[in-house]
Amino acid sequence: MDKSEEDLIVGGYRFATVADAETARLEKKKIDNLEQHLDHRNPQNLLLVYNRAIENRVFLTPVGMTYLQRMQSQLADCGVPQEKIKPIPLYGTFSNKTENNSSIRRSMEARGAKVEYRGRFITSVCINFLFVAAIIGLILVSLWSDTPTIINYRTAVVNEYSEWEQELSEREKAVREAERALDQ
Repeated sequence: MDKSEEDLIVGGYRFATVADAETARLEKKKIDNLEQHLDHRNPQNLLLVYNRAIENRVFLTPVGMTYLQRMQSQLADCGVPQEKIKPIPLYGTFSNKTENNSSIRRSMEARGAKVEYRGRFITSVCINFLFVAAIIGLILVSLWSDTPTIINYRTAVVNEYSEWEQELSEREKAVREAERALDQ
């Protein structure tokens, strides 16, 4: 058995991926830690830990499920009523029937949702592109326009006053020349 094959085996189970095997190794460490700190003689504590492990989905691999089964047996041996012991939830499916296979159905629905989101994304990008083009167009129009805008308002007002001042100076000069001509 080579090194990669050994990486897939944890607790007597051969996993399909290294990631699953690593998850099982982490669960094995959790189990070892629980075993060191858990008082198996107190059924209340054992039941509390068992319920929390199920509610929080602490164990997902067969290694963890086996440990939960052992805890179930210990709880039953301690005299805990069967009604108080929750069943171990399984988060996968084990048949190939598509009509009853909810995970396949969810997967198909997720693909449909991805297509829908992809369409929305493309539409959003197109609309954003149009908005950016419109804003650039408005800026260009305002820069090349003769009417004063908020961007070039000060320059336009200064230019207009300087034109008036120049025109007024020319008129004054013409009036003075006309007065001199009349005085002579």
